[in-house]
Amino acid sequence: MKKLLFLNACVNRGTSRTLRLGKELISLLKKSDGFYVSELVLEEENIPALTSETLNKRLELSKAEGFSNEIFRYAKQFKEVDCVVIAAPHWDEGFPAILKTYFEAISVMGITFEFLESGAVGLCKAKELYYVTTRGGYTTDEKDLGFSTVAALSKAYGIKETKCISVNGLDFLGNDVESVLMKAIEDLPNKI
Repeated sequence: MKKLLFLNACVNRGTSRTLRLGKELISLLKKSDGFYVSELVLEEENIPALTSETLNKRLELSKAEGFSNEIFRYAKQFKEVDCVVIAAPHWDEGFPAILKTYFEAISVMGITFEFLESGAVGLCKAKELYYVTTRGGYTTDEKDLGFSTVAALSKAYGIKETKCISVNGLDFLGNDVESVLMKAIEDLPNKI
């Protein structure tokens, strides 16, 4: 069975518009491709940010034990899935810090990528990554620094296709948030 990893980087999950859109996409992908879905709620994972101490510990463990230590579990999980969906609200021109911390945890040379004389080569199995975001204001996917970061990392990990599924203008007075979200949900089949 094909595996899909759902990275839930939403906070205020009870009211998150991004999470709602992400779950609708997951449901559609499960129906169309028969994925088995694993969800990581990043807010609950307590992944430590890289510091000199944690980075050096990770380097020592990779040399001493290979990649058998628990510290490498996120990178090994990410490497083996067939598809990735990230739900992350548009915050401060990017995404929540918990997602950046997750990327630091999975960016492990020898697991998700390696360097050859010709440059970095991705080692991940996934063929596609969907980045789902909602924005209070208006911007294009190309100017969204969160999506740009995710697209660059996806390429480094060897993922062939990265798509942004976004909704703009949800915090503008006068916009009917429910109708804007419903229109985006109805349009999801055209986005996959």
